[in-house]
Amino acid sequence: MRRLVIFAALLSFLTLRAFSEKPGRGGQNLLEPRHWIYDSLQILEQESGIVQFSDQAPINLQQVRAMLGEIDYESLSEPGKVHYDNIIEYLQDSAFTINASILQVRAEPELNLEGYVKTNSSVPWFYDRFEKKHFLEAPVTISVGDYASFYADIFAGINKSAAQDKDTFINIPYSPDNFDVNFPHKAYGSAGYAFTDTVGFNIRVANMSQAFGRAETGSIIQSEYLTDATSAALSVYSPIVQYTGAITQYNNHRYLYTHKVDARIGKKFQISFMEAALPYGDMDLRFFNPMMFLHNYASWLDYQKGDGSDVGSFFGIKANFAPIKSLRVFVLWSMTQFQLPVELSEDNKDKDNYVPNAMGVQLGLESYIPIKSGHLHLNLEGYYAQPYLYINSSPNWSFVKTSSESNSGAKDFYEWIGSRYGPDTVAATFHAAYEVPKKWSAGFKYLFLARGELSDPNIFKSIGWGPRVLNLSDTALRNWVYPFTVASDGSTQFSPKYKNGRNLAAPTGTPEFVNVITLYGTYCLNAWLDFMAQPSLAIILNSGHESGKTEFSFEFVLGARIKFTKIKKNNVVKKENAQNVSEN
Repeated sequence: MRRLVIFAALLSFLTLRAFSEKPGRGGQNLLEPRHWIYDSLQILEQESGIVQFSDQAPINLQQVRAMLGEIDYESLSEPGKVHYDNIIEYLQDSAFTINASILQVRAEPELNLEGYVKTNSSVPWFYDRFEKKHFLEAPVTISVGDYASFYADIFAGINKSAAQDKDTFINIPYSPDNFDVNFPHKAYGSAGYAFTDTVGFNIRVANMSQAFGRAETGSIIQSEYLTDATSAALSVYSPIVQYTGAITQYNNHRYLYTHKVDARIGKKFQISFMEAALPYGDMDLRFFNPMMFLHNYASWLDYQKGDGSDVGSFFGIKANFAPIKSLRVFVLWSMTQFQLPVELSEDNKDKDNYVPNAMGVQLGLESYIPIKSGHLHLNLEGYYAQPYLYINSSPNWSFVKTSSESNSGAKDFYEWIGSRYGPDTVAATFHAAYEVPKKWSAGFKYLFLARGELSDPNIFKSIGWGPRVLNLSDTALRNWVYPFTVASDGSTQFSPKYKNGRNLAAPTGTPEFVNVITLYGTYCLNAWLDFMAQPSLAIILNSGHESGKTEFSFEFVLGARIKFTKIKKNNVVKKENAQNVSEN
């Protein structure tokens, strides 16, 4: 309750103050994944026939300015110019701000009202906790020029458990059990400096999703669907090469160390590499070395000497190519385990013989074609993940984050490092839409999933591993889905069901086949009020991996959004227009 009082007082204070006359947002403000600016940047890149580094997040506004500097405004289509102007307007926006020299305090309140209905309570929401919006949002940003920014997403809304509940039909919190008391979910401190218009650095500590690759279902390497994890990162950027090193805390004693390098070859081809390690233990200084290959440490040998812990290793490659204007071709590839032939032997008791390869690939075509006042948006993707991608010989060094909420009856959550659909999955998506900026959009989406039994996060629940219990007994680990486990005394124990896991191909067991057809539409009545509607039909074969069980579900979402920062601005424009008419 105290948080709500402080939030209301701050919002009232900023509302009563006069709007700032000095325009502009701080250059170290971060853009969270799925921010609309990433879509607009992609449109500008495609109309220019180039690729940039806009397919990863978060990036700061200095980087956005640098990317815009490479765009020839006059060569853009009319709707392309609107997207360019929208970004400039966002960068220069000064609504609901207080300035003291170069110090700026900004609040951006908006109201989101959403209603949901679903016909089959046994089928999960497809408009799920990642999609549902908070009822009232008022994120606060404190900026010091283009040098530092601090942010918190203050809000009032339903919690993640309620968002997944079959009986939730509205996003207004109406009881202590469904009110989200764990806000903010997104918060950061960000500092940096731009040496030139195109070269700079940023250092940040952020509770914010990270994405490495732009994909409809989330990048198979690192996606925005892993949430509420705090990271510290250093990023150095330029138009041709950039580097990011980060440490992300998943849980206690579970730190993900990542190195990312991006390079552009000409203006039409871009390739990136990501290396990561996930040891189970205390923070390890070796992994902070920004230019060391992490695999070089062979640190799994060190950790095995202790309590039987190990290290998860990860490697990813992403590539973007712009063969012609209005087309992007992308490839994302990830790997958590690969056994070379020299590592295999004739010894049936050698655990290396049972280590399964664990790789995945994502291929896609994305196109924004300017037609009249809007763009035809087409997206086609394919996804294949081997059964043990992200899964290692213990949950503790598997590439998954687990968490829970403070509310009574809250659920345990499990989120993969990559796509929300995880390992052991074959997927395809098609997306077609016509989008008119600041006016309306209408679209169609089709999703197909063939999900094996190892794709379901219930594999963690079944052995009792979760946010409250990370250290499992040897008895529990014997039932783990990996082909083998290593006990605390160093002995190898094989899981009977999955002993031949090396030979498994996705999808495993009794596959669940999911087909989802979605229509959606948005309409902007004016600058501060817009509406959306989205019906979806799902047909699931072998539902819950039960052979012959078929489920049907229809869900419908209706929403409205009010942006309070745009109301006065809209009125000012109307007054100016009225004054011009009277003078004429």
